[in-house]
Amino acid sequence: MSGRPKLEFGKGSMKLLIAVVLILVLGKIFIAHMEQKSLYYPSRTMAETPDALHIDYENIEITTPDGTKLHAWFVRHPQAKTTVLFCHGNAGNISHRLFRIKFFHNLQANVLLWDYRGYGKSTGRPSEKGLYQDVLAVCDYLITAKNIPVESIIAYGKSLGCAVVTELSRHREIGYLVLESPFISVTQIAQEMIPWLPMKYIIRQKYDNVGKLAVSAVPKLILHGRYDEIIDYHHAEMLHQQAAGPKTFLSFDGGHNDIIYVTSQEYKKVFQKIMKNCQTAVAKTKKKN
Repeated sequence: MSGRPKLEFGKGSMKLLIAVVLILVLGKIFIAHMEQKSLYYPSRTMAETPDALHIDYENIEITTPDGTKLHAWFVRHPQAKTTVLFCHGNAGNISHRLFRIKFFHNLQANVLLWDYRGYGKSTGRPSEKGLYQDVLAVCDYLITAKNIPVESIIAYGKSLGCAVVTELSRHREIGYLVLESPFISVTQIAQEMIPWLPMKYIIRQKYDNVGKLAVSAVPKLILHGRYDEIIDYHHAEMLHQQAAGPKTFLSFDGGHNDIIYVTSQEYKKVFQKIMKNCQTAVAKTKKKN
């Protein structure tokens, strides 16, 4: 009787198939582990508190919809008309960012400094989805618990924090978006580091900024050091080129973690202008209502 020959798998073929599947599974687990280790460098040790600045502050705990407890410091200025929601980079915790509090406080702005899940005193484990959920909870806390007008909120991101505040701008009509040392996407950074691998198919946590900024109507300021040794300067140039307006680009002579711009009069003038724009937006909203 004629017909198609039966395809038969011998023991050797089956062993090979199992070995290939096992390698793929283990490879995926290894890549996921390395991705997590490369993206996040949290510290649980608190180096110091705003007490060191001799400034009054509140210790705050914010609960996210999934039950994660986020630790934050809220520093109110008696003359403040704007509030900075600061999202830090991927290493350490808020105790390493006291100079941020001092800078914004001196400009008469409120400041909310908070830790992502898994950082400092915040519970949980960091992830792209988790950090996006976190920032929405923090922003809503300012609006509901502190009665802060959303138009007066300046969402300020540093490095990884740029992706966090960019996502926030998609869901809340904040007053301004400030991106310091931003990146196009994690996929793009990985591709530049390992050009011979198709990283867009490997990386799970994308943190895609360029696509979101292209459709964001929130006014934005992009800051980047010309000698940034971690995130190349061209990332900021590309983001500014692709971002929807209104937008401003400010570069400075320094690397990724330099704070030389903090003492720059140009930077202070730009930030004061941002604060005034937020105040104008709040006034317009009140007039409409």
